[in-house]
Amino acid sequence: MRRSWKGWVAAAVVCGAAPAALAATVVEPRARLSLEERYDDDFRLSSTGDIDGQLMTKVTPRLGLDVKDPTLKLESFYAADLLMRHGSGKVTLDHRLGLSVRKMLSRRLRVEVSGGIYRVTDPASLPRESVARAAQPVLYGQTRLYVSGRLSRQVDVGAGYGFEGVRMLFGDKTPGFVHNPYAELWLRTTRRLSLGAEYRYQGFIFGDSFDQAHGVSAALRYRLTRQTTFTARGGPVSYLGGDGTRGLVPRVKLELLHEARRFDLGLIAGHDLVGASGFTNVLWADYAGLVFNHHFSQRLSVYGAASFFRNGRAPGEGAFSFNGGSSVAQGYALGAGVEFKINRYVSMQGAVDRIAQVGVAEAAEDVNLTRNVAAVRLHMTAW
Repeated sequence: MRRSWKGWVAAAVVCGAAPAALAATVVEPRARLSLEERYDDDFRLSSTGDIDGQLMTKVTPRLGLDVKDPTLKLESFYAADLLMRHGSGKVTLDHRLGLSVRKMLSRRLRVEVSGGIYRVTDPASLPRESVARAAQPVLYGQTRLYVSGRLSRQVDVGAGYGFEGVRMLFGDKTPGFVHNPYAELWLRTTRRLSLGAEYRYQGFIFGDSFDQAHGVSAALRYRLTRQTTFTARGGPVSYLGGDGTRGLVPRVKLELLHEARRFDLGLIAGHDLVGASGFTNVLWADYAGLVFNHHFSQRLSVYGAASFFRNGRAPGEGAFSFNGGSSVAQGYALGAGVEFKINRYVSMQGAVDRIAQVGVAEAAEDVNLTRNVAAVRLHMTAW
């Protein structure tokens, strides 16, 4: 599902199309090199596991291929992260691959496919928080397939499938997987308001453990302005544990998205069941996140991010208590940075990050991943 066969098949299909379509096809290779110097007090930097801040250098070559035409948008990349720690002399190499495809099959039917594979020594670099919070490398993958169609001017339908998988690479560690097929329907009641309904199935696998969940949700999408959209989902989830555990879990998801020429903002918060964490099967999860990006000019911009998570044993052990005990893990992350584009090929960044976790005694192998990072980056784009 990466840049390997699917990316090349999509490109071959485009290149084998009719001459008129071929003339409109744009194939763009991408190449970028990033150099980073950072201070990091991550506990992994010490052989004893104690907090031991170090300076380090990170070199990231990134290669990609984009294919576009009036009905297709394909983006793919591979990036390698070479991290050299000056204090301990330890060197690590991480790998990241990604693919995203959007295809309009007709005026009414659209297909979207996206996914990524990550082999990293730092779980904080993964696209989802609270995954494999332990002192060892992790292999993580996710993919999403979504097909949507318009039945009428007011009614849209969609069906999708999501997958996540994770495995810690050292020792006798059990891989975890989540399979998530779903179907939804949207009714546009006004130019601004749409109402929806969704059914979702979740299959959680962790070693010999197989748990399931069935959920139905109502949804609302409201366009506050031309640039701002609010979406809410909510409903009950029936949890069926492989050991006989049963329970109802509320599912809530709130999203606010603002996209403008100079200022972008995204806000998300919710409560749900999650899996593929690397150390257990099913968890309930509270989560919240905020990201923003402000462009002062074409060259200068600032960005920031904040997130929070809290999780514990499914279906709801400690979920609605402020003192959840050792079975509840929680943490937050804060980050901010500034970027200056020297020209279209070279840009510079400065960034600071704070990651903190508490209450991880049971769920994360007795480690506390609290850390502070300050970094300066240079990005050079060849094409």
